Amino acid sequence: MAHGKETPRQKMIGMMYLVLTSMLALNVSKDVLNAFTLVDKGLTTTTENFALKNKSLYDKFSLAYEQNPQKVGDWKAAADELHRRSDLLYDFINECKVDIVSVKESDAVHENMVDLTHVKQKANLDVPGQVMIVNKKAEELKDKIKEYREYLLSLIENKEEYASTVEAISATLDTEAPRVNLSHTRKEKFPESWEIAYFDMMPLASVITILSKMQGDVRNVEAEMLNFLLNQVDARDFRVNVLESVVLPNTNHVFRGQEYRAQVFIAAYDSTKAPEVVLSDGTTLPVEGGKGIYKFTSNTTGTRTWGGVIKLDNEGQIIERPFKAEYTVAEANAVVSPTKMNVFYRGVDNPVSISASGVPLSSIRPTISHGNLRGSSGNYIVRPGPREESSKISVYAELDDGSRKFMGDQSFRVLNLPTPFAVVDGVTKGEGQLTLGQLTRLEDVRAELTGFLFDVKYTVTGFMVSATVSGGFAREMSSSSNKFTSEQKQLFRSLNPGQSVTIKQIKAIGPDGVPQDLNPILIRVR
Repeated sequence: MAHGKETPRQKMIGMMYLVLTSMLALNVSKDVLNAFTLVDKGLTTTTENFALKNKSLYDKFSLAYEQNPQKVGDWKAAADELHRRSDLLYDFINECKVDIVSVKESDAVHENMVDLTHVKQKANLDVPGQVMIVNKKAEELKDKIKEYREYLLSLIENKEEYASTVEAISATLDTEAPRVNLSHTRKEKFPESWEIAYFDMMPLASVITILSKMQGDVRNVEAEMLNFLLNQVDARDFRVNVLESVVLPNTNHVFRGQEYRAQVFIAAYDSTKAPEVVLSDGTTLPVEGGKGIYKFTSNTTGTRTWGGVIKLDNEGQIIERPFKAEYTVAEANAVVSPTKMNVFYRGVDNPVSISASGVPLSSIRPTISHGNLRGSSGNYIVRPGPREESSKISVYAELDDGSRKFMGDQSFRVLNLPTPFAVVDGVTKGEGQLTLGQLTRLEDVRAELTGFLFDVKYTVTGFMVSATVSGGFAREMSSSSNKFTSEQKQLFRSLNPGQSVTIKQIKAIGPDGVPQDLNPILIRVR
């Protein structure tokens, strides 16, 4: 289009362009233009058929979603978005057709649809260029086609596996300028752009037909993508040939009054395909009949956790699923209880082993009625109370749901520690003979407890020494510790052979804090 002041030469060139355009229009025969009408009608019919087929595919999606919304949900959402985007592009192309025809012949547009049969100026070369090139409708259409194409390709994650679909979409929605030679006098004179190639100086009938073909392309690739999305719904499903009933209990051990729970379902697998079962340490399990076989001999007790990953080839795609399980190893044992010897002693640590049949040691929760109980994993220490004559241990099992199950109890008598025996060096049985030298070298009085199960230490807190000296006088001297005083040793030196000395009123205290009166010790001087 010329603008501004033109030279006579420019005016002449412009006039020649108009004359040439008119001649080109006259050169397009009526038969050719009518042929465009027939082609356009055929394309419209084909597009309508595509739309009907697409509707049936969308109906399949809706039905599948109703039957299994969790499985189909994401793919149904993708199909709905595909529907929306396809309609937007289809409607925009139709808008281009309506805009072109409405410039000269708005009466050829019925219910927003163009019918070439009623268009008189089929050979018009100006209107398509004015609407599509000058008004930049073609540029906008090109951008929308590119955006639609990129959206479709983004739905295909594995483009190598679906290479044919990718190629079909890319070719159908190609927006590159076609490599068509437009000149008979110069080689390789190609159109400058996609817009120019399809809409510049083209008869109106051919442009409408091209746009109808583009509408058909939209419905065509829409159908291609719908089929792709439908196939993806079941793409990850496994082909199976064996169905088995499976009972999966939460535990194989229950106690009286405890609820037993189990999941019962149908398991399906392909016995002709051997999965690869790899444990966490890299060990591969043997497979029999499509099932991995796990065997392990444990030499230690306690809860053991094991797991790994199962790998299965599903139509060339490796599916991996991790798994984890645990089991409890218990010591095989018999329980023998000495019913007359269920005793706890005050003041010392009383070791106790606590277990319950079928319960992991880590799940044992014992309590005590009087005293203190500490420990874990089956080994506990009991410290009974200072005054109670009995104590009871109650055993509970902590279940998987966090609740506790009473397993039983055991009563114990609570006793003071036995009274120890008072001894000095050389005299261990309450009486004995010492030389005067041995007697004067004595340092202390000790309290010993022999033959007892516990290693108990007593401390002598005081005693008295009594002896009859020359003249028949009795003398007594006390000590407030376990040591002989200097006065007591001086008394020993005053004795003669044949005389005796008694260590009496011996007091001792043990770990229970209870004072004990010990036996007297009679010593004769040799």
